[in-house]
Amino acid sequence: MKSLWWIMATTLLPFLADAQKEGFWGFESDEKRKFYGILWKADLTDFSGDTYQSGVDSLLEAFERTSGKRLVPGSQGKAAIKVYTSSGTGLSTPLNLVRAVIAALEQRGFSRDNLSLVDHRQDMLRDAGLLPPLSRVQIMGPYFEGVRVFSLDSGELRSETWFYESPLPLEFTSPMGRSLLRRPIELDPEKARKSFLPSNLLTEVDFWINLPVAGHHPATGLNGALSNASLWNITNNTRFFNSPANAPVAIAEIASIPELQATWALNLISLEAYQFIAGPAFNANYSKSLKELWLSVDPVILDVNLINLINKARQESGFRSLPVLPEFIEYSMQLGLGRGILSETRVFDRTTRPAE
Repeated sequence: MKSLWWIMATTLLPFLADAQKEGFWGFESDEKRKFYGILWKADLTDFSGDTYQSGVDSLLEAFERTSGKRLVPGSQGKAAIKVYTSSGTGLSTPLNLVRAVIAALEQRGFSRDNLSLVDHRQDMLRDAGLLPPLSRVQIMGPYFEGVRVFSLDSGELRSETWFYESPLPLEFTSPMGRSLLRRPIELDPEKARKSFLPSNLLTEVDFWINLPVAGHHPATGLNGALSNASLWNITNNTRFFNSPANAPVAIAEIASIPELQATWALNLISLEAYQFIAGPAFNANYSKSLKELWLSVDPVILDVNLINLINKARQESGFRSLPVLPEFIEYSMQLGLGRGILSETRVFDRTTRPAE
């Protein structure tokens, strides 16, 4: 395992020190750490809109009551939702979950004009049903039921200030990675080192909520809360996925950016579909479903529990288990992003029923 000094030495984070605001949790505060290790769970009777709404309402109320933090408009008057659509149809953030979170934020004082959805690629957002078809986009605009949708590949959220810079030595990439990376490196070596973050999550919202999906990924082992907030939250991410030696470091470093941490309120995941092998593209043969919603402030403990869930499915199907403590979890623990030992989980169960 690489030491922490190596992690920090390989990357420079050229971000502004004079941030406009302290965000939902504040900078360099121990307040968020008080809730590390806590995992709220809600049982679902089905995956209908009413049941999702009941589950989301129950979990958000439990979070607010326990933490003392309110998911209400602050100085910015805006909030964002980071969804996941990059595995394709069948393994995306469920639309009923997105609707339920939007409705819960409306109940807390946000208008749909002041909410936004963010993810990596326009085509994947469109396939998932979060953007209108190309034939209707001029009429309907880039909206999901009145909420603005941003894709990182459109360049709309790009700011020359907010980027993650990391040189990727060819000796650390896979053979396929070297082939894929050669052309962009030759064309623009400086641009090839930079991955831009969505500027609105850093400077324009009171908070953002992470809605990941659980699945297998060959570069990291797991697609989950940390990867959705980091590698699926930047441009030019292929260079890390094609370099298994560097992807775990990038996940931890991006997720630990203070400005991102300050506004990153919580993680909420539905287990309507999760894939235990052959990812990241959706494969129904290796997917399962569990009628539960999980919420945590701590993305590390959430991912460790997802690894445990996926390993159970892999064992049942005769596949080798993922490491219980993969490198990206180890690095994230070193950088203080959460608790990575399964036994440290404190589960609060809540049973939900369809709204009457």
